Amino acid sequence: MGSKRGRSVIAATSIFLAMSCLNSISTTQVGTSMLDSDTFCISDQYIMQSYFTTQSSLNESEFRHLHKECSENIPYEDVPAVATLQHRDVTGEGSHRHLLTTIKLRSFHSQSHLHKLVIVERLPLGVFADPFELQSLQQRRAFRDVSVFGDTDLEQPSFRSNRSVVEIHVEINGNGETSVKLPLHARYQPIGESGYSRVEFGEPDLFLCSRHVPNQEHEQRRCLVLSVGRSKTQTRSVFWEIPAGIRSHTEYVSVVTFVAAVLSAFSILVASVLSSKVESCKNTKEL
Repeated sequence: MGSKRGRSVIAATSIFLAMSCLNSISTTQVGTSMLDSDTFCISDQYIMQSYFTTQSSLNESEFRHLHKECSENIPYEDVPAVATLQHRDVTGEGSHRHLLTTIKLRSFHSQSHLHKLVIVERLPLGVFADPFELQSLQQRRAFRDVSVFGDTDLEQPSFRSNRSVVEIHVEINGNGETSVKLPLHARYQPIGESGYSRVEFGEPDLFLCSRHVPNQEHEQRRCLVLSVGRSKTQTRSVFWEIPAGIRSHTEYVSVVTFVAAVLSAFSILVASVLSSKVESCKNTKEL
């Protein structure tokens, strides 16, 4: 009886430990980062700046290898390299939305030199951020620094545009938690069958960096690549269904547009003829 009871206790303990491990994995699942190394150094104000000086569009396979090794005089700081996406969603209505992201750094030390959180959002095709709007938000201290890289032509439709990247710098609170509200806009979508075009937002790339010192030449700043985990309630991707034209409606729209254009031109012609007659009548009476 004693041996059976001992085996039962061991089995129950094993099951409890396995469930604890599974629960831990589900809350700390790690995402993939754009960079291969855990730490690197930059000499520009923005991480993406050196990449887009040589590239006109985003190529993720090339960017993964674009980082600079740190010199020996740049101190290395051993800090927890894990962040959790506590909340991520697209809010708002119509073609102008906000991408809301809440991030929690685990075991963050306020005395750390790496106290600037850098968020790199690789926007999907069909969505863009207005650089002028972001600059206005920066002036109101919504972000410490922000910049848009890649395709910044706001008038191009989706099928003629390339992807863009938004890099946001924010200061970290003492508890290691921060929320970012990024305004986004939809481009004109290609014609489809459902009337909607679905775009997907993947996980952002997160970095911890030291502060940028303006006007300092040959500055090197260390950045740490953060592994991105998710809370239990947070899904991996966020979607935005953007209204688009329906292919079966193109003939009706074309006919209505043509008729409206003809009627408008005819109305302008009639108005100009009547106006000229009225003027001629006035001139006749004066004579």
